[in-house]
Amino acid sequence: MFENYSYEQLINIENILRAWEDYSSGKSGKKEIAEFWLNQEKHIFALHYELEKETYKHSHYKKFVICDPKERIIHKSTLIDRIVHQTIYNYLNPIFEDRFIFDSYASIKCKGNHLAVKNFRIKCLRESCGGRIEIWVLKCDVKKFFDSIDHKILFSFIEKQVKDEKILKLVKHILVSYNVSYGKGLPLGNLTSQLFANIYLHELDYYVKHILKVKNYIRFNDDFVIISEDQKFLQDFLTNIKVFLFNRLKLSLPDNKTSIRKFKWGIDFLGYIVLPGGLLPRRKTKKECFAKLKKGLLIT
Repeated sequence: MFENYSYEQLINIENILRAWEDYSSGKSGKKEIAEFWLNQEKHIFALHYELEKETYKHSHYKKFVICDPKERIIHKSTLIDRIVHQTIYNYLNPIFEDRFIFDSYASIKCKGNHLAVKNFRIKCLRESCGGRIEIWVLKCDVKKFFDSIDHKILFSFIEKQVKDEKILKLVKHILVSYNVSYGKGLPLGNLTSQLFANIYLHELDYYVKHILKVKNYIRFNDDFVIISEDQKFLQDFLTNIKVFLFNRLKLSLPDNKTSIRKFKWGIDFLGYIVLPGGLLPRRKTKKECFAKLKKGLLIT
């Protein structure tokens, strides 16, 4: 159904209003949300008019730094732009999410990093017969992933599923609103960036699962793991994956974030050390939790 949407259907008042309600849900305490609510109809109709006349222009991003615990640069768009992002997300997500593999866990409803870690350990225990058989884990982290995403390549994946030229033009407008270097990069902070990242690395997922026929593979954003009894098998896979990422997606794997380790040694994955006997939070994760407790930000 969504693949056949027209631009006019996408930008109708109902869809924009729904996007606003989706975005503002749970954020009523924020000043900018409360102020927008006071003149909601005026803002929604003005945005609809700009989109209808194709005069909408994405505003500049506001840059700030967060530590969670490592330093990250976040680029925040204006509230109007975030409503447009939500509108595009509401349209694209149903088209692509059904195509994603089961073991892709980032930014997908009812999934997340905790389920990724849980299922990773379940797979390890199953393959090692509860830790009795020696197994190996290949762990990889894409180098500067969000900064390295190629707009042209990403757009080619989207236009395979979306046929309306005006919708594609709006998607491209959002893509080019941010560049690390010409034609590259997605901003951390955009809702659309999370979906675009999954669309981009779905190509890797498909290659690993359907071309290389890997059974035990899990990905969360640009972190992924592969489990095997055969260390040489994983080394060969790593070579193939590096070639694929470079040739197909213009991405690379840094040597200092790529490892092949025995499961019994413990695997550092998404903030936890995964072991046959259980899970241990990383020192950085514990430090972050205690820091948030001191600030009153963590409620148990």
